[in-house]
Amino acid sequence: MRVLVISYTNHALCQFLADLNKAGISWDSMVRLGSVSKCTPETAQILLGAIRNKTRLSMESRAILNGQRVRAARLADRLSEAFNHYNNFSPTWDIISEHLEFSEDERHFYDAFLVPEEESGWRRAGKNRKAVRPDYLFREWSHGKGPGIFANRVHVNCKSVWDMPSPARQVKIAKWMAALMENHVKTVHGIVQELDDMQARREAIFSEGKVSTLKSKQVIGCTTTSAAKNFELIQNAEVDIVLVEEAGEILESHVLTALSASVKQLIMIGDHKQLRPKVNNYALTVEKGDGFNLNMSLFERLIVQGAPHTTLLKQHRMCPEISMFVRELTYPDLVDDDKTKTRERVRGIRDRVVFFNHAKQEQAENDLADRRDPGVKSSKKNEFEAELVLNCVKYFIQQGYSSDKIVVLTPYLGQLRLLRDRLKERAGVDPLLNDLDSGELIRAGLITEAAAKVSTKPLRISTIGKSDHLTTAERVSTHEITRVCLFNVSELSNVLTSE
Repeated sequence: MRVLVISYTNHALCQFLADLNKAGISWDSMVRLGSVSKCTPETAQILLGAIRNKTRLSMESRAILNGQRVRAARLADRLSEAFNHYNNFSPTWDIISEHLEFSEDERHFYDAFLVPEEESGWRRAGKNRKAVRPDYLFREWSHGKGPGIFANRVHVNCKSVWDMPSPARQVKIAKWMAALMENHVKTVHGIVQELDDMQARREAIFSEGKVSTLKSKQVIGCTTTSAAKNFELIQNAEVDIVLVEEAGEILESHVLTALSASVKQLIMIGDHKQLRPKVNNYALTVEKGDGFNLNMSLFERLIVQGAPHTTLLKQHRMCPEISMFVRELTYPDLVDDDKTKTRERVRGIRDRVVFFNHAKQEQAENDLADRRDPGVKSSKKNEFEAELVLNCVKYFIQQGYSSDKIVVLTPYLGQLRLLRDRLKERAGVDPLLNDLDSGELIRAGLITEAAAKVSTKPLRISTIGKSDHLTTAERVSTHEITRVCLFNVSELSNVLTSE
């Protein structure tokens, strides 16, 4: 039995695989798809590329590869020749006349440009006393002139051709040139397509070893992005169960694409009352209320429609002073574990929860907008709040807390940048941005990729909803009621097609 574990982020995937290992599943039984840069040292050892492939190709496969190697060399020569013809294309009368002769709609142009034959083998000469060339009438017509020395021999069916004004003639010529060029483009495209198909077949043969490796493992882990990139590989691995971590944050389409024909059971773990999937257009969200609901996950939709699920009621993270808020607002049946009541109090402050009220207005950051909401042209920042956070960080450091034990969350990307700069300059700590926030700042040209990767004893700072670098113990200000849904894949179709 093979289980495919997918999650939205690399951090969550690595943490989940590490938890499976702690639960008794050996690393030798697991394999991870992705790149080394996205892995922890533990999960890097189980990357598919790091696992030595001991499967040898069959004799048939090697014979196919040898044949394709010869054919690829021939196609490369044909492609070079076709591309040269495309680059050096010069339309001659022979090419143009052939195009017109076999045209269904423009054959009358061919008849109009065909130089009449003389009787008894005589050849007509022009003003320069040289024999008339086959392209004589076409050249005269293309220069906006009449049939010249053949004016008395124009057939009545061709009169409309010679009556065309000069601009209309040039339009026709341009149309014919484009059609002739298109033929060359189609030839080049056809050969390229053959090479692409051949490469796809080669990759399919070489993937035999990868598929064999995947089939030898009990657990296959990847992000939703990696699952889409390696769809055929996962499909050929014939997984039996798909387990979705962070199911409430994953788009419905991403879950559906991971369900191959071999899947017999779908397990989704998450909380549909917290973060929804991220979409780039607010008009398509549940919050907009127009019915598109693109950011409603399959997980949420199934639960809303009454699908059977299990809810964990006991929380092990928050002190009662914090859990009382989520219990009153969202989770009325929430129960605190006994160990949450004996947690060490935060040094230097009287209460575990402190609200601070002020009337200092925020400022707009016009050069930094949230790309997920095209309707918003700027982000926000607040100098007063940034200064307050700076003083709080200094105060907690004075109480004996190291910077890597402190987490700062903010709702705006503009405030994120302001906090990052202030903390780095004045507090002597170096904030670690999570992957999503770093990407936003890099795309805006506000930090370099190298600067985003610096991480020396970092203070953790992130926009709300993006705290992917926080471990379970560090998410002290949030709570996740985990719901687990199990479905037979054959039963999903009725739910998916319902309103």
